[in-house]
Amino acid sequence: MSIINTNEYTIVKKHFIYFLLYIIRFIFSLLIALWIFYLTITYRSSMWPDFTLILFWIIFIILNYSFLRFIIWLIIYYNDLIILLKDKIIILKSSFFLKDDLEIIDISKVMKIDVQIHWFLSNLMGFGNLIIEQQRDELRVLHFIPTPYKVYQLLREKNSLPATTQNDLNFFKIK
Repeated sequence: MSIINTNEYTIVKKHFIYFLLYIIRFIFSLLIALWIFYLTITYRSSMWPDFTLILFWIIFIILNYSFLRFIIWLIIYYNDLIILLKDKIIILKSSFFLKDDLEIIDISKVMKIDVQIHWFLSNLMGFGNLIIEQQRDELRVLHFIPTPYKVYQLLREKNSLPATTQNDLNFFKIK
C-alpha cells in the first residue's frame, strides 16, 4: 500500500513503477553479465587464456556491483517518504549511509498545489508529480506519487482545517 492514512498523519511512499525501474536496471546488468559469460564460454578456445580470466573477473565485478546497487536502491526506495501532518509536510529521503535528507514544509506557507500526470502509462498506472509552491516562489516537485489527486485532496483538507486549540475556543467563549 502506497498511502497510509490515519487521523494524525498520512504517509505517502513512491509508486511501485519506480521500484520496477530499479528491477529493470538490475535485470539489464544481469543480462550484460550473462552475455559476456556466453561469449567467453563460446569463444574460449580462440581467445588468449589470460583474456578469459580477465573476462571472468569483469563478470564477477558486474554481478557484485549490480547486486550491491540493487540493495542500495531497495533501501532508498523504502526510505523515500512523504509524511503529511495537520500543519506540516515532511519529506524524508534516507539511505542509512549515503544520504540523509529531511525537509519540513509548513502548510500555512503553501500557496499552491498542482498535480501533473503526463503520458498514457502514468494515467493508466495512477502516478504523477505533485508540485508544491511556497511563498517566495519556491517550488518543490515530488515525483512518482501514487494517486496524486488523492494526495492533493488530503493536502487541501489538512490546509483548510482551522488551527484552533482549546485555549482559542475558551478565549471566544462569552461568559
